[in-house]
Amino acid sequence: MKRSFCLVLLLLCFVSAACAQPLRVGFRAGATLTDYAVRDTKFSAATLSSGHARAGFETALVARVAIVGKMHLQGEFEYNRTGYEFSLRSQSGARQNVMIYANRIEIPVFLGFNAGPIHLLFGPAFRISHSERSTSPQLLKVGFNNSDIALTGGLGLGLHHFFLEARVTGYPRSSVHNTMTVSGERRDIAVTRQLRWSLSAGFLF
Repeated sequence: MKRSFCLVLLLLCFVSAACAQPLRVGFRAGATLTDYAVRDTKFSAATLSSGHARAGFETALVARVAIVGKMHLQGEFEYNRTGYEFSLRSQSGARQNVMIYANRIEIPVFLGFNAGPIHLLFGPAFRISHSERSTSPQLLKVGFNNSDIALTGGLGLGLHHFFLEARVTGYPRSSVHNTMTVSGERRDIAVTRQLRWSLSAGFLF
């Protein structure tokens, strides 16, 4: 993890020297909302359904350097915690909700386009660490075996050293499968929707 972040920081330092622009560092933190859906799937013990969108949070170290014209390059070392809700309906009709909490460390690398105080950003986010925890592991476990590279786009507003950003993160593949284990029975299930929306505030020195 440290090696990956050091490589990104080294790249930004090289770009900073080449463009004769100062490297600015800072941090940001914010709230997320995950929009995740799978098709209802019948297991021997219960029928699995995806639940409501759930809130989470993210925090990151930020490094930014201006490049050509009104463009900048930005790298981050981000930790995020994401919640996923599932519903299990037994054969008797009883329902039980189970939460899956995913903890991820990612390195987003963005190209930014500036227009006055407003900036647009777009780029990949490389996942370097992932773990998940179920509130009821004997009933449901989920393996998020989707791509380790996500795509992120967003809109930001700069206010001197402070900035606000709204982002959306998703996966480039049209079909993603996650591994669901319900009461010991395991299946790969297609994910029909997986987006993470975020709103964060940050500071650059």
